[in-house]
Order: sequence, then C-alpha cells, then structure tokens
Amino acid sequence: MYSLHNKPKAQQTADPSKYPQGKFKDKPCRKCGTTFSPKAPSELYCSDPCRVTALNDRYLERTYGITWDDYERMLEEQEHKCKLCGSEGFLMDEKRHSMKLVVDHCHEGGQVRGLLCHNCNRALGLLKDDVDTLQKAIDYLGGS
Repeated sequence: MYSLHNKPKAQQTADPSKYPQGKFKDKPCRKCGTTFSPKAPSELYCSDPCRVTALNDRYLERTYGITWDDYERMLEEQEHKCKLCGSEGFLMDEKRHSMKLVVDHCHEGGQVRGLLCHNCNRALGLLKDDVDTLQKAIDYLGGS
C-alpha cells in the first residue's frame, strides 16, 4: 500500500521505436478499465490515481485481508482521524507512502481494529499490545 515504486506517468520514458512493433498498443487500465495509450509496454494503469489505488488495494488485501474500499469506509467512519488520538495523521515518507493513517490489527488473531496515526500505532506496538503494560503507563502518567 505504502510503496509507490513505479515512476509517475510524467516520468515514464520508453521509446516505442526501440520495440519491434514501433508503437505501444492501447490497452484497458487494470483498475478502472478505461482504454489508454501506454508510454511503455509494462504500464498497467491509465493514471497515477489508478496506479496508487491499485497498489494500495493489493497491499491491503495481501497484508490485512481488506480492500481499498474497506479502508476508505473506515476512514469515513472515523472522520479521517486517528481512532486513538484524533489527529489527521501524517505521511512517513511522501515518496513511498500515500496514507496518513495506518491499519492497526491484532498481531495474534489478525483482526483489523481501526486506523491509527503512525505514532499511536507504534506506541501500541512498543507496548506489545499488552493491556496490563498500557494500564501501568496510564497509572504512571496519572501519578499513581
């Protein structure tokens, strides 16, 4: 999801004359189905938004068993805010990530719990998702 390794369309530079057919055939976008003229034989998507959405969709399905539509539904349900701190989140690396909120899941059962900002997700991970440790941290911060 986060990895956007393929170059944006504007930076793709294949030369059709170097290929036997001398041109690239029009083909349907793998995401939306729109027919487009590729700039390289390996180009699969008609636009950068289709490419990013398709890559994110594949990542989410492979890693968490949810679709991009599931992610967007959760975003709407959470009003585009972290489920813990209420922030809008942030991009860790704009060149490699496209989502401000990450999918939080139970490491034991794999169930998706919600969308968190990177800091809240890391905090839970550092506390090993342990309720007792988290309660001790709460007590500590409260002065108990």
